[in-house]
Amino acid sequence: MPQNFVAQAVEDVPGMRAIFITAMPDALLYDYWIRENDNWSAEDVASYFGDLIRANREGLKALGSWSSEMQVTIESADTLVVLRELTNDFVCGGVFDRKTPLGMVRLHLKRVTERLIDHLPSFEVEERPRGVRVMEFLQRYAPDPHMVMLRVAMQTGIDLEMLRTPEKLDKAQVHQVEEATQRILGLDSLNI
Repeated sequence: MPQNFVAQAVEDVPGMRAIFITAMPDALLYDYWIRENDNWSAEDVASYFGDLIRANREGLKALGSWSSEMQVTIESADTLVVLRELTNDFVCGGVFDRKTPLGMVRLHLKRVTERLIDHLPSFEVEERPRGVRVMEFLQRYAPDPHMVMLRVAMQTGIDLEMLRTPEKLDKAQVHQVEEATQRILGLDSLNI
């Protein structure tokens, strides 16, 4: 994407506080624009927005109503957030002032995403090993990320050094780590 293109795409949008483009499926920041007086961590926001889209997909699939045209809207006291899938590889999250009418937010975000979509690259996503994705998920959501590796090692019997290189885990070890992750986080399954 050309430098400053995102800023150019949103320059005339009233009420917009930020926009984040997240590369999927790994929920990594691709590009962003944040209004000067907001100081969010773009990497963190993009990652959580990607996770929200992933969770929304799974929830809609469970209901049997998944669609490629889905959108997530979050309303808080001072912020309106709308998340939209741009392509299979990218998600756009627009953050607006709460006083901006929801209909206008949707219209503005639709126009911005139409401007952005032609400038996004297309690429083949290389699937990372499941063990790596499980460990990243665990470290992102664990209540104590510093101690979680020790807990997994104790629960699974897998050496701590081996856990630090999760791409080398065999299928049985990945299954053990996944079960330990579910217990530690109190989840029935991992949607990764």
